[in-house]
Parts: sequence; C-alpha cells; structure tokens
Amino acid sequence: MSGGWNTIESDAGVFTYLIESLGVKNVQFEELISLDPESLQQLNPIGVIFLFKYPTGEKSSRDKPLDGDFDYSVLSDQPSDPDAEPVWFAAQTIQNACGTQALLSVLLNKDGAEDGKVDIGPNLKEFKDFTSAFPSDLRGEALSNSDLIRDVHNSFARSSPFVSDESRLATDDDDVYHFIAYTSINATLYELDGLQPAPIRHGDPGACPPEIFSDAVVPVLQRRIARYPPTEIRFNLLAMCKDLRIQAKEIGDQEMLVREEQKRREWRWENALRRHNFVGLVGEVMKGVTAQKIREGNYEKWVEEAKASTRKRVEDRQKRGQQGDEMDVS
Repeated sequence: MSGGWNTIESDAGVFTYLIESLGVKNVQFEELISLDPESLQQLNPIGVIFLFKYPTGEKSSRDKPLDGDFDYSVLSDQPSDPDAEPVWFAAQTIQNACGTQALLSVLLNKDGAEDGKVDIGPNLKEFKDFTSAFPSDLRGEALSNSDLIRDVHNSFARSSPFVSDESRLATDDDDVYHFIAYTSINATLYELDGLQPAPIRHGDPGACPPEIFSDAVVPVLQRRIARYPPTEIRFNLLAMCKDLRIQAKEIGDQEMLVREEQKRREWRWENALRRHNFVGLVGEVMKGVTAQKIREGNYEKWVEEAKASTRKRVEDRQKRGQQGDEMDVS
C-alpha cells in the first residue's frame, strides 16, 4: 500500500466497521439493490452514500449545478438563519479519500444525543470541534492530514503490492469513481460532494424533514442516474441507518437478530480477508499446478483451454453490455 490514502470498496461491511473503528456507536450501512422510496424507508435512513462513475469530461459551474442549487449561505460566517444548525462541509483535497469523506459528511452533521442524531464518539467529536471554524478548503486539508482517520481508512483497503504512488490527472478514457452523500439538515435535503464548491440544496429550505427523506432523495438519485447512457449500470447506493440488531431487540424479532449477527460475522471475515496479501499464496499454487501439468504432459492443452475460456467470458460480458452488479433503478 502507498503512504497516502488508498482506495476502499463501496461495501456495507467495510463502511460499518470503518465508522465503528472511528468510535461511532450504533450505526451501520445497508446496500440497496432497488432504488425505490419504500425499500429505503424500511431502514429509516440517516443519510445515503452514492457511488457513481465520475464524468471526467464534464464541466462544472460555480453558479449553478446540473441539479439543485448551491447553498453558499451555509458556508458564510453569518448564515441567513441564525437559529439553524451549522452545516459541516469540506472540500475534497486528496484523491481516494472521497468514500470516508462522504460518510463523515453525514455523521458530522448528525452529531447529537436527540432522536435522529448519532453518537459519533470522542475522536470525531474532537475533529469536528477542531474544524468547526475552518472554511471548507481548510476542513478538507485537516481531514486529509488526520493520521487517525487516514490510518483507519487505509486499514480497510485491499492489501496489494501493486498499488502505484504515481498521481496523474484522469482523462475521458479512465474509469474514475466518486462517492457523495445525501442527508437532511435543518429539514432541507442536501447533496454533500467535496468536489463541488458548496453543499447542493435540492428543493425548498425546510421542505425535507427526516421523516420524508427517503421520498425526497430517490427522485434526485434517479435524475442523476438518468444523465448516463442506459447501458451504464455501475452505481452503488448505501444507506446509513441505526444498528439493525438494536431494532431487532426492540421489537423482539429473534430471527432478524440471528440474521444480523450472522451478517456481522460474515463482514468481519470479509474484512479480515481484505487485509491479507494473497499474492504469495497464489504464486505458490500456480507453481504447483504448472509443475503438475508439465509432469502430466498437459501443459500446452491447459494453457489453450484457459485462453479460450477467458475469451468466452469477455465476449459474454460484452454481449450483456454490463460489468459488475446491476442496480435496479426503475
């Protein structure tokens, strides 16, 4: 791994244990396969994290985003509503940090003990207090330079000896992915994207209390997805919600509790595998299999069969016109 910020996966288990490692209590993530308000509302979400292919050739404007409106007033030292809670927003100043920055954009705006709020723990509370008076660019620098947050973030990256430290500007031919967050702050739906100059407000101020967040955010996500060609399906949506084990205990649903505990065990196992470097193991296995094929005299046949199988998989994937898991956006 490099000495900076490494790429992490958009995975519910990764994000859940990442925030737990930072000290956040009783919060988890759930992946959504279907983009509809009913599925989202069942989780009573605190916010959502959306992963999408970033349009590197798209020109942004500081005056008007493609959807919604920039709310520069929340970045001002004298906000338009002095009684409103301040919005914590940070500019993204370093690559590969957008996943952790997106989830922090929700958590640091939901800090509190009252209903609908989150116990973010002493580490993030201290970071929030430290950066509260900073402008968005300095908040981004403070996040990028936080040893604690960076070390926790990197502990969930896949172990690989092939990660390059080389930095370069992305081109239109590169597949670049980006995380952003949506949540309700001061009963207003906000899109929090560190690559934008300010939070983006969707709808009128005060028109999105947490109770209708699911109904309000789904059309916004659908409009964003509609900007892409119909063949583009590489999206991922994670809902941040209350720990479902607590919900299961509160309603006395033993089957749900067993499922959630099993899910946690699987997440811990998968996260442990992510931290392990299997290159040496794979190399030794390949050497053993190759030696066996040579002894049996089947080496050339084995190689040709493998090439044919690989070509078939590539052709099948191209015919389907898709890569990875498909998300139902209907």
